Amino acid sequence: MTRQAAGSGHVPCDRVIASGDLRRGSLRRLGIETIDLYQLHASDPHTPIEETLSFLDDARRAGKIHYAGLSNFTGWQLQLTVSTAKAMGVPVPLTLQQQYSLLSRESEWEVVPAALHNNIGLLPWSPLAGGFLAGKYQRGGIPASDTRADSEKDLYQWVSAEYAASDRNWATIDEVVRIAKETGTTPAQVALSWLADRPGVTAPIFGARTLKQLNDNLGVADLTLDDEATAALDKASAPISGGYPYGTFGTTQRDRWFSADGTQAPGLLIEGGSDHPLGRI
Repeated sequence: MTRQAAGSGHVPCDRVIASGDLRRGSLRRLGIETIDLYQLHASDPHTPIEETLSFLDDARRAGKIHYAGLSNFTGWQLQLTVSTAKAMGVPVPLTLQQQYSLLSRESEWEVVPAALHNNIGLLPWSPLAGGFLAGKYQRGGIPASDTRADSEKDLYQWVSAEYAASDRNWATIDEVVRIAKETGTTPAQVALSWLADRPGVTAPIFGARTLKQLNDNLGVADLTLDDEATAALDKASAPISGGYPYGTFGTTQRDRWFSADGTQAPGLLIEGGSDHPLGRI
């Protein structure tokens, strides 16, 4: 075997940039000669972006990698990387591996638009939200011993507790389970289908502990949600924000010059208001 796609965690970028380990060690340990897709695991605040991009270009020219991608970048970090690559005359990253699911949609505010603007394909990680969207857990219930929520790992405990603390998340899970029953599918397939149809998504990255889970997840290829189911999931899972810059005020401010048909129109920044200023009743 001479080539293989490497995920963001397979070849640690900080070590590669510092020591040239990609040439001498990492490929040898992987038993390959070339990595098809080499993804930076996260933005490195201690290394100039020009240095990182120069390394990626050198690795590409040396035949060690074919394409580069990003992971866990914010919108401004993604745009900085793309703009700097264009200014340097080196290839821009092609993918963004980002946490994205029905229970984690905040990337839609800035990160996804930045990726769409730059024609960067999205590779969502944790598309089933640690098993919550697979219907593994019941609100107020006790997680099974073989689940992440029952894991002794601090990270899994923290993430599971954060998911479980949200009323919106449980309402979303209820919708996923309902649609799965109505369509004769599984909650995991419903959640993956919704995600696969989001703008810019190339392919969700899911993990499977058993062959049954793998086959279940692959069944999403035969499922397309109708408009009613998609709208119900969109509504239940809509990320919550204050008024600015991502809530109603901020969204209206960004979109105020365009009406529904795409023509320019001033629109309103403020609609309605409180009848009881300062909380008076």
